[in-house]
Amino acid sequence: MKQSSRWRSRLTGSMLGQLQLATYAAVLLGFTGATTTGLWLSERNQKRLGEAELLAAANALTRSWSSEDLGDVATMQAMLKHHSSRRTHLWLEQSNGMLITPPQGDTPIPVELLPAAMAANPQRRSGQVDVITVNGREYLTLLTRHVTDGPWLWSSTEITSVGTAQSEYLAWMIVIWGGSLGASLLLVSVLVKRITRPLQELSARSAELTADALNHAGLPVPKGPAELTQLTLTYNALTQRLAQSWSQQRQFVSAVSHELQTPLTLVSGSIRRVIRKAPNLEPPLAQRLRDAEDETRGMQQLLNDLLDLSRSDSGRLQVKQEPVALRPLLDTVVRVQAQTLDRTIQLELPTHNNDASEPSERALGDEARLHQVLLNLIQNAHKYSPPELPIQLRLLKHHHAVILEVEDLGIGIPHADQAQIFDRFHRGSNTAGQTGSGIGLSVVQLLVNAMGGSISVASEPGMGSCFRIQLQEAP
Repeated sequence: MKQSSRWRSRLTGSMLGQLQLATYAAVLLGFTGATTTGLWLSERNQKRLGEAELLAAANALTRSWSSEDLGDVATMQAMLKHHSSRRTHLWLEQSNGMLITPPQGDTPIPVELLPAAMAANPQRRSGQVDVITVNGREYLTLLTRHVTDGPWLWSSTEITSVGTAQSEYLAWMIVIWGGSLGASLLLVSVLVKRITRPLQELSARSAELTADALNHAGLPVPKGPAELTQLTLTYNALTQRLAQSWSQQRQFVSAVSHELQTPLTLVSGSIRRVIRKAPNLEPPLAQRLRDAEDETRGMQQLLNDLLDLSRSDSGRLQVKQEPVALRPLLDTVVRVQAQTLDRTIQLELPTHNNDASEPSERALGDEARLHQVLLNLIQNAHKYSPPELPIQLRLLKHHHAVILEVEDLGIGIPHADQAQIFDRFHRGSNTAGQTGSGIGLSVVQLLVNAMGGSISVASEPGMGSCFRIQLQEAP
């Protein structure tokens, strides 16, 4: 049942399968129709030839007799024998039912032929032609009446050889039909696959199409049907327009990020100086300045993320791979972020046994970029978890790898969103009430991958999330 369903889907579920199925059906019907028509025409022609032969013999006999001859049985027998042959038999049926047959000679009429022929035409319809079988042999019979109220003239000819020839013809037709059908189906399969190959290439290229590959996504114009040529030209023009649009978008983002970075840095620095040099500000005003500083910091982080994405798209992102001491880095991140976010961040480190053989906790990467990654993940955890609950930052070691985990007890990530959580501009379906750009986690993955590592997430909705970074251990 499953195999039948799979074949049905394969034949009717794609354009290639439908074209092949339709062509196979057309070829099969064409060959079958041609063969059937040929056999029917051949049989009809053989029958007509036999009928013409019988009619000619009957006419020749009637032209040679006279009314006086009809009463002389011996004369009529002689005439019947004269006009009969090895294949053709003639006999008369009188109005009283008496039969006159040629005398027995070299070609006697089979005894069973007479009653069988007359039984096939009980109404005695003049001109009726019948095909009968006697003792395994086939005969064509014809009944004529040339004189009103005169005797019935029966004529018959054996067509067994014709039937044999017909059977041989049918056998050869089946062999030729089968061979031609097989060759035609093979040719059709090759032609259909060749015709649909540009569509398959177009589908494959479209499935693999990415923003980075737009400039090289064009397809060669096929030499084939005009529709496929036009479709390929349209696809190539579309990818060129997309590539141009994407290039302009990246240039715009890069330019805007650069233009805004300097004034934001000045604004942020001015706010920090005001807060530091004016400690006696009224509490509402001081709070507004701190809020402004937080928003400015968030805008700076967003601009940095956009610049990183722009540099990565243009191949200008620079990430080092050198030994990074993790304990000092993690201490700094926890201390600064705990003050900045005003919440508890717990750091868990592996215990040492004061053994000189204990490997150092260093990883291959870029210290500044790893610092940026951890800030992004901690700020993301801060945004989506209650402020009274701690954020966990862990350092683990596994074989020749170093593991960094950032875990929160927040809203978690829906299972349907976890596969796309690192995609650009993707935000979880349960974050509608939170602000965000949707590019922070994509930048995190970009930087981790550039350092030769990997990042994954484990999360349960309503129970929190744990982001796990794996880096190579430094020698």
